[in-house]
Amino acid sequence: MSKFMSLVVDADIARASGTSEHPVSSGSRALLDNIQQYGHSVVMCKQLKEEWNEHRSFYAKKWLASMIARKKVRMVKPEQHAASWIDANIGDERDIGIAKKDSHLIDSALFADRFIASNDSTARRVFCALSGSCGQIRCIKWFNAVSDKDFLSTYLEEQCFVPDEYYVKQPA
Repeated sequence: MSKFMSLVVDADIARASGTSEHPVSSGSRALLDNIQQYGHSVVMCKQLKEEWNEHRSFYAKKWLASMIARKKVRMVKPEQHAASWIDANIGDERDIGIAKKDSHLIDSALFADRFIASNDSTARRVFCALSGSCGQIRCIKWFNAVSDKDFLSTYLEEQCFVPDEYYVKQPA
């Protein structure tokens, strides 16, 4: 039997999920459809909700309204630890900016089921590097709606084993 999960879905997926058949658009749209189809919910903090409202496509707007109607959107106020971990452990100013921009995704994921869906591979790279000194984030699974589309669909349906490559941690 499947366990229903709470996922953090970055606003870049909301922006990209149009009706085009472009791989980024179709992959982002497929993710949203799979979340809904398999009965999962999304977790949003105030900042993420504001980003969604600002950047979402028309498709994502309709999808979110449907999820709200089904009571599948959970608003949370997670503890904000990621920003202090970033300040204490990242030295490069560019990487600090990248990480701080998405620190709310990490905080929300730790508050929920430790699952982030985002097409931002640069942010993922920075957080993987941060995991070397912040073990707390190594339990987070980070999926890209485009490059991980097939595995992500299977995972949302079956909650199968997740290989290490999908976790926020430094490569072995």
